[in-house]
Amino acid sequence: MPKFVSMKIALVGNPNTGKSSVFNLLTGLRQHVGNFPGVTVDKKVGTVTIAGESHTVVDLPGTYSIYPRSADEQVVYNTLSNSTNPDYPDAVVVVADASNLERNLFLFSQVYDLSIPCVLVLNMTDIAQRKGISIDQQQLEATFPGASIVAMNAR
Repeated sequence: MPKFVSMKIALVGNPNTGKSSVFNLLTGLRQHVGNFPGVTVDKKVGTVTIAGESHTVVDLPGTYSIYPRSADEQVVYNTLSNSTNPDYPDAVVVVADASNLERNLFLFSQVYDLSIPCVLVLNMTDIAQRKGISIDQQQLEATFPGASIVAMNAR
């Protein structure tokens, strides 16, 4: 029987989109979560078990672009742009604030263009709903073929 190789999954997103809440939900860890940008200023690492297999989850600092303007954004760039980086992911989960999707889609489109398998998590759907915002997931899937789109509320 072939040996299973664990996947590395990177979590990225704009600051204050609930990335660390998604990380905590997946890994069962309790990383500090705050309602302000910059809570995650370095990567955090945990594991998630899917179908009996453990996978590494790396919570990267919040960023508005994969092109860095600060030291914490440099962590994201170094991880996603260099396939020899020890944290280079097999897949990327981009966490977006569903109540402010337009601003969050810029980062997602940059990650999508890297051709790393990716998932767009539309987080904070409860807030979007309270604001009367509805998102056409089918249109997003048509715009970004091959990417998975998941709506949720990590809290």
